[in-house]
Amino acid sequence: MWPANIIALAILIVALGLFYALRSKVYLFKFMTQVEAAVPALAAASVLTIIMGLSRQVPEGRPAVDPIGLTRMLSFWPFVFIYLWNIVIVAEVGIQQLMHFQKRFIPSLISHLGLFVFVTCGTLGSADMQRLKMYCEEGKPEWRGIDDHQEVHELPLAIELQKFTIDEYPPKLAIFDSKTGKVLPKDKPQNIIIEQNFTSEELLGWNITVEKYIEDAMPATMLKMMKGMPAQMMQMMKMDDLGMRINAGGFVEYKGKGAATAILIKAQKGSAVKKGWVSSGSYMFPMSSLKLDDKTEIAMSAREPLRYASDVNVYTQDGNAFQAHIEVNKPFSIGSWKIYQLDFNKEQGKWSTLSVYELVSDPWLPATYVGIYLLLIGAVLMFITAGRNKYKKEEDKK
Repeated sequence: MWPANIIALAILIVALGLFYALRSKVYLFKFMTQVEAAVPALAAASVLTIIMGLSRQVPEGRPAVDPIGLTRMLSFWPFVFIYLWNIVIVAEVGIQQLMHFQKRFIPSLISHLGLFVFVTCGTLGSADMQRLKMYCEEGKPEWRGIDDHQEVHELPLAIELQKFTIDEYPPKLAIFDSKTGKVLPKDKPQNIIIEQNFTSEELLGWNITVEKYIEDAMPATMLKMMKGMPAQMMQMMKMDDLGMRINAGGFVEYKGKGAATAILIKAQKGSAVKKGWVSSGSYMFPMSSLKLDDKTEIAMSAREPLRYASDVNVYTQDGNAFQAHIEVNKPFSIGSWKIYQLDFNKEQGKWSTLSVYELVSDPWLPATYVGIYLLLIGAVLMFITAGRNKYKKEEDKK
């Protein structure tokens, strides 16, 4: 699409020049530079834009759900025609001001030029924009991306995941219905947050006390079984619910992959006292809960990510290599590409060895920014000019 859009832009510019040159012979071309053409065109564009904003638009590649096509406005031919008509009007007015140049035209000329560049390059850029997903495993360079249609594209760069890191919110404890698994009370679920200085708190009539907190822990029985195992075999090992029930040693600290937060708690309600370990579990072992009575149990919900990021190596076709730190809203830019942290292996959690990135390329974006800056400059100059004209009129009255 990139060469085709450049050709389209060149044809548009040539056509605009011909329109201006033939304005004395063709009334329509002369009409383009008049207020009578601009006002209805702007009004129509505004109405269609408002309709687009108020109606739910279908994703790209899907047909409109209404008979007219308003739910796919960017492909609605009246919308396309009106915006093309506005572009032509803006350009013709700008050409006229340039050909009959006066100092007082400068703010308006810059504004018209900025609007033309912004709308034209923004429209062409939407067709040339590439948005791809890339799945990278730790230590394995990847250079292929997948688009929304599940088509594979080879890229001029490769990404190698070095390390995935995640910061999590403090763990939460909640009381669940043993049969349904739903948090109680059903109408307004409650939980307590186990922060660093937590000692005790009441939850649905139970006084919950933390006796031991281990940030990275593993079931004691599982850790004994893993001793002496090769690293690859350890990562393949999993403990089921039965294994958790016979785990008599509780949890012990373990800094390796697959560890999860574990808390030794005491729950007291009147004369009833319950004590045991709770853990959110990991991809290597299931969650652990403490049974309070025949109907309820207390457990730790899966910890929510606060932020997550990747340390990567980025390689280019010309042999250059760059180290980068990529976060969700802090992309890494290289060439025309921006690389965003999109997702990770939710099952592995903080031990994820897979990162999902979104790669976005918009070669027209710099030109679009130029249009925005020109609009801002034009607006400032108009403001200054208007102030000077007002001051001059007041002086003339005196």
